[in-house]
Amino acid sequence: MNILVKNESYSIGIDVGGSRVKAAIVAPDGTLIGQVIEKSRVVDPYPAARDQLISIVEGLISTSSTRPTSVGIGVAGLMDVSNRIVLAAPNCPGVVGVPLADDIEKLLGLPVEIENDANVMALGEGASGAARGSRHYVAVTLGTGVGGAIITDGKLFRGSTGGGSEIGHICIDPNGPRCGCGSNGCLEAFIGLKGISVWLRRNANHMKNLHLPRISEMAMEGDPDAIKLFEWVGTTLGVALAGVINLLNPDTIVVGGGTASAGPMLFDPLREEIARRAFKVYQTKLRIVPATLGNWAGVVGAGGLRRS
Repeated sequence: MNILVKNESYSIGIDVGGSRVKAAIVAPDGTLIGQVIEKSRVVDPYPAARDQLISIVEGLISTSSTRPTSVGIGVAGLMDVSNRIVLAAPNCPGVVGVPLADDIEKLLGLPVEIENDANVMALGEGASGAARGSRHYVAVTLGTGVGGAIITDGKLFRGSTGGGSEIGHICIDPNGPRCGCGSNGCLEAFIGLKGISVWLRRNANHMKNLHLPRISEMAMEGDPDAIKLFEWVGTTLGVALAGVINLLNPDTIVVGGGTASAGPMLFDPLREEIARRAFKVYQTKLRIVPATLGNWAGVVGAGGLRRS
């Protein structure tokens, strides 16, 4: 089983999502060196993604005066961590059921570990980010999809087959839109990238071709449609997380990923919806906070992965 440890040497952390791949050399103190962002190739047939990741690692090594001793990869999908295989990934089909970690390890000659991206983000935030010191917290990543991770009594929660914590696939409307997982009405189907695109086409067509960072800027500049978008995302997320809070009674909720860059435009309606729905007694010491490691939390966390 993978664990997160304090780095004693330099490593390479990679965060693989449906839209983008982020990577960097991770120093022992968590500092990132040579950050790289590329359009992800995980929708292409294997081994396109493998070759992309190898190229990124080789590029980082060639331009750095340090020599990383390991590689950690976070992938947006259901994992068989013991066998280092992605079992299912609606937004990353090109890496499902293939020996991604084994292949990269053999070709690079470096130890490679692979983990669910939300788990990596959660472990990173617990080690040196917004959840530091917390024993019971939930992490959510908002990007192409909606990922989730649960830490209980300081340990990563895993279900009977090693999975679970898929907050993005909680159904919030049984008659809702089709989700990439095959179900209907999942949280991800509403506030994942495809769901947000549908909202924009219906409610703010003039913004449909804009990237979320620009829409975040527009919201902060006072654009009413951009503000409405993040109010809707925050409220929708709050509906799901209120149920998670009632179920798990965490002390902290950490929200990261690209969509979370909207700041108060997202977090204010999120907190308001949770306040309306979650048990009051569970809210007395509850913190709802942005990931302090930002969009690079997964990279930092991946860089700390080690085999237990």
